[in-house]
Amino acid sequence: MNRIKITLRGLLALIIVCTVLAPSHILAATGDVTSIEITNSSPQKLSVSQTVALKVMAEVEGFDNKQDVTAGVTWSTSNAAVATLVKGKVKAVAAGEATIYAEVDGAKAQILVQVSEKIKSIKASPKSYSFVKGSESTLPKVSIVRANGKEEDVTSEIVWTVSNELAVLENGKIKGNTPGRVLLQGKYGSETVKVPVAITDIITKVEVTPTALQLNIKKSKALKVIGTYANGKTINLSKQVTWTSSNNAVATVKNGTVKTLAEGQATLTGTYQNQTIKTEVTVVPLLKKLIPSQKKLVLSRQGSTTLTVMAQYDTGKTSVVTNSAVWSSTKPSVATVTNGKVVAVGKGKTSITAKWNNKKVTIPVTVK
Repeated sequence: MNRIKITLRGLLALIIVCTVLAPSHILAATGDVTSIEITNSSPQKLSVSQTVALKVMAEVEGFDNKQDVTAGVTWSTSNAAVATLVKGKVKAVAAGEATIYAEVDGAKAQILVQVSEKIKSIKASPKSYSFVKGSESTLPKVSIVRANGKEEDVTSEIVWTVSNELAVLENGKIKGNTPGRVLLQGKYGSETVKVPVAITDIITKVEVTPTALQLNIKKSKALKVIGTYANGKTINLSKQVTWTSSNNAVATVKNGTVKTLAEGQATLTGTYQNQTIKTEVTVVPLLKKLIPSQKKLVLSRQGSTTLTVMAQYDTGKTSVVTNSAVWSSTKPSVATVTNGKVVAVGKGKTSITAKWNNKKVTIPVTVK
């Protein structure tokens, strides 16, 4: 019985010794660490307030593959005012540079951390896409604005993804495979920029209304553009057509709306899916009023006189419109009028009126 107790007591002691001597980490049990490596990209670029967890892999005697030794690393930083460390997590504190040091069993590694001002905004150009299935477009350019107001082009550092399989990313381009909507997302550090993408089917016909119009200076008019698909369905393309003007000094088009600038003519050409439409624009000055050569007439019987009428425009321009005006008399028995020539017929009073475009002028006539 005593022998059994002694044996059990010895076994228990052996277990205790083994437990004390056995390492809590795999490193001591398998041999020496010959080298370590911080696997995160170097230099590590961070913005103020951003954090990142570092990972350390080691070459360890007795192992063919590198081992994750992150938990056993002793960390330090060259500049705690720029970057601090807590359990392998780097926190960016202020703009500047700091070297992060890692040590395991005498093996050392380091990584340079570059900290920039906090990102205030991120934007992509273009902000959205619309293209036909089967076609492709270059990925957007992306810029950021930091808290200090500095703008940076970060296009080459963006990691892009798409929200569904309607589009694919290939060689720096986005290609639309199936009609529908896709969200293109670009990630830069902790910031994400989103670019909506509309993939459309092939349009077989594009029509614009009106094909010709006349407008006054500094006026606007929306153009209506309808596209027809191969299956007969239609779509309003009014704000999707790309327009050019043959004379930008006379008329321009923005978001499907014509804006006139000066008197003259311009041909507006719209394109959509390699199809072309045209609208002719004539810009004329606005008629302000008609000015008669005389404000009133007094005639004797059988007497006559000839009136002239001048059109005055908002540009200050004037022109004689006597022969193109429509003339009338309220009492032809008192006086008649033809192309501005007034002939007294009988005693009394009448009014002679000249109308041209949307204006008219009236001249009172007395026949004695």
